[in-house]
Amino acid sequence: MGKKLRKAVKRLSKDLDEMREENRELVEGLADRVTEALERQAESNRALTETLESYLNSRDRDAREQEPDGEPDEDRDEETEEQRDEEPPEVEVTEAAERRARELGVDLDEVKGTGSGGRILVRDVEEAAG
Repeated sequence: MGKKLRKAVKRLSKDLDEMREENRELVEGLADRVTEALERQAESNRALTETLESYLNSRDRDAREQEPDGEPDEDRDEETEEQRDEEPPEVEVTEAAERRARELGVDLDEVKGTGSGGRILVRDVEEAAG
């Protein structure tokens, strides 16, 4: 190898060593920042968990205080008079099901819909007709 080539290789080797050292320092600095960020996130998660647990415990405690016997309130499931007086929601019916109901003489108020959202379909009308 020529003198110039050896000198160039030595310079490149030195540059490479310097770059490795710089990269090592960058990686260490980045690792430290990531570790700090993860520790902050973990602390935030712990605080949030404590807050949620406290909220849920107080909600459960409030519920027990409202029901001294620990049993569910039976009146809660009963319909109110207002609810009983309300008109039932109008059930959707396909046009084909309406036509088929007229043909078969089926009262659509007596048909339970099996379609999306309780929609009455032709097969529902035909089943109701028997």
